[in-house]
Amino acid sequence: MANKQLNLLPAPTFSWLGVNGTEREIQDGFADDIVISGDSTNPAGIVIEHSAKIEISGGAQPRTVIMNLNAERATVRTAVHAGRGEQIKIVQIVTGGEIVSDLQADLADRAELELVQIYLNTADAVSGAEIRMNGRKAVFTSHIGYSLANDDALDLNLNIVQNGKKTESDTTVRGVLRGHAKKIFRGTIDFRNGASGAAGTEQENVLLLDETVVNKTVPVILCAEEDVAGSHGATIGQIDPKQVFYMQARGIPEAQIYEYLAQSQLGSIVRQIGDAETEAAVNRLLGRETADE
Repeated sequence: MANKQLNLLPAPTFSWLGVNGTEREIQDGFADDIVISGDSTNPAGIVIEHSAKIEISGGAQPRTVIMNLNAERATVRTAVHAGRGEQIKIVQIVTGGEIVSDLQADLADRAELELVQIYLNTADAVSGAEIRMNGRKAVFTSHIGYSLANDDALDLNLNIVQNGKKTESDTTVRGVLRGHAKKIFRGTIDFRNGASGAAGTEQENVLLLDETVVNKTVPVILCAEEDVAGSHGATIGQIDPKQVFYMQARGIPEAQIYEYLAQSQLGSIVRQIGDAETEAAVNRLLGRETADE
């Protein structure tokens, strides 16, 4: 094992803010080597309980890969290649202990990649993703949700590199923090020279349920091309006491009120999974049953 710098911010800021990167001990080797190609089962479901290396490529038909990462300690590296005109959707459900996840993706002309990530009660998760949009009119969409409590910790880094002309990226992040949970999200849209006509948006919404949580949100736009459109923002807030009082007046216990609000915060992300069985499993983890159950 060796210590390694992870989730490095592409444009470092003041070190005392503690957001330029993190360091973790990385395990040597991988217990599993998984390849998902054009002739693999679609959708493909993977349960990851040990360190794994995963390679995903597209095909003539749209491809969906659902990954459940649940391990006490694991390092997972995922490489994605979306060729010309190919469509790939990746769903990652991350729970468990000390997990390091690294995703690298390359998008060719008119390729489309959709990424759905949900993090639930991760003791110490470090997750980084770099999306290289090299092809003309490539499209990347991401939906990221998290619910953390107690002493949970989550360190997220999403670096979207838009090299190709008229590429489009759209990122939505929604999360809930309670107890003494800690979370960092670095979201970078990097418009490189030659990416004329490119557009990128990013928005995070964070609900803080306790004053003891620690939240750090770092939205970044880097621009080396004039003819681009980029926007980013974050909404971070607590529950309105009047809203809590209104619900209590109708007989809802305070603890249940917090659960309802947390579930509603992540509901729109869960619905992006697109697989009924997986959505039901995530809802159960959130303490919410589906209407049919």
